[in-house]
Amino acid sequence: MQNINPSKNVNRRGRFYGVMGFFVFLIGLISIALGILLFLLPLAGESLSTPLGVCFTVVGIPFGLGGLGVVVRGLTLQKDNPLAYEVGEFLKQTSIGSDARYIFVRNISRRRLGYIDAVLVGPPGVLVFRAVDYPGTWINERSEWRNRTRSGNLKSANTNPTRECAKDVYALRKFLKKNDLGHVPVHGIVVFTSNSANVQKDAPLIPVSTMNNLFRTMSEDYLLDDRINHPTIRATVDSIID
Repeated sequence: MQNINPSKNVNRRGRFYGVMGFFVFLIGLISIALGILLFLLPLAGESLSTPLGVCFTVVGIPFGLGGLGVVVRGLTLQKDNPLAYEVGEFLKQTSIGSDARYIFVRNISRRRLGYIDAVLVGPPGVLVFRAVDYPGTWINERSEWRNRTRSGNLKSANTNPTRECAKDVYALRKFLKKNDLGHVPVHGIVVFTSNSANVQKDAPLIPVSTMNNLFRTMSEDYLLDDRINHPTIRATVDSIID
């Protein structure tokens, strides 16, 4: 099994954000410059220059700031996912670790797909990972989550890894369908990587596991059957990382 990070996708997306952000910033800068020019020189006449100058300036400021924000976003894209890397290295120690048919791809970031922590592609299909490092006690009932506060009380969780994982699964299914791979089965799993996590489950909508029980949880669902052949595995990986 390989544990790979398709960094070229992240770099490509960063360049896209940088170019788009620069053009948006440039539009804002030109708009502000026109606004200031209309204030200084009444090119549109005394009655129109001032309101036009205000309009150009008001429009240009958010464009300029927004463009800078997009550029910063492109420069600060996550280059790797340490939690996903940890999951991949753990799986390499299991029985599928010596099986070259399995490929673990982490830190996936594509414009038509969005961001996904990691996927495992192999004969059973695709398994989408949502990796979290939340400590403490977490209770999952179907798609809902509660966690225990420091005072010992249970409250609705501020985050929902099940829904986040489901969103990634649906996005990947849609993406694969557009790449003529709609027949590839896509599963999902939520993994708690923290050693201090205590996870309790009641009929989870998407499988949930701690790191220690990960392979057993996968064996109860994803690893039950071989569903796709080697050429399909290769085509699926290529569509995700190219």
